[in-house]
Amino acid sequence: MSLVVNGVQQSLLTSSNHANERLKVDVGQTGFWEGREFRVSYELSISSSASRVLKFSSPVDFILQSQSLTCDEHGILFQAYRALQGTEGGVFDGYVPIYKNNFQSTAPDYTGQVAITTGGTFTPIDVNSSVETIRLRTANATAQAVTVGGAVSGERGLAAGDYYLVFSNLAGSGTALGVYSLIFEERP
Repeated sequence: MSLVVNGVQQSLLTSSNHANERLKVDVGQTGFWEGREFRVSYELSISSSASRVLKFSSPVDFILQSQSLTCDEHGILFQAYRALQGTEGGVFDGYVPIYKNNFQSTAPDYTGQVAITTGGTFTPIDVNSSVETIRLRTANATAQAVTVGGAVSGERGLAAGDYYLVFSNLAGSGTALGVYSLIFEERP
């Protein structure tokens, strides 16, 4: 039986000293501890005037926690679209690795439901209607190597469905190189 102090169970307090007692607060994410949080680190190599499209397919609602893009050669434009904002083409048959964010032995055995594929195309109805945009361009001067980055953070709840992540080469010549990183939590 738990002792009640000032209407609060003692097990929920940080101290038995009345002057120093505080409520215990866990700042961790429940999805992380339940094994429903995942991450992606995807290396990009985009030839001149080309693009790479990742199709993010989720049968369940999810929380987009953060995404970032770095570029160390030329420039990359990132635009995210919802399925209703354009037309899919080609075949998305290349699977992008998705990793659990919590590999601890105490994490529950949860099987992720999201699939991220590449290989196809996406043509937006209006190229300026993306729901997310990040633009990066490196200096690329002789004898200089500069990595630039951009990120979007802050939790956003998104509905189950298909999303298209389009990465385009901004340079017009040469191959743009970078890394796209993503953290999300499934909400079954």
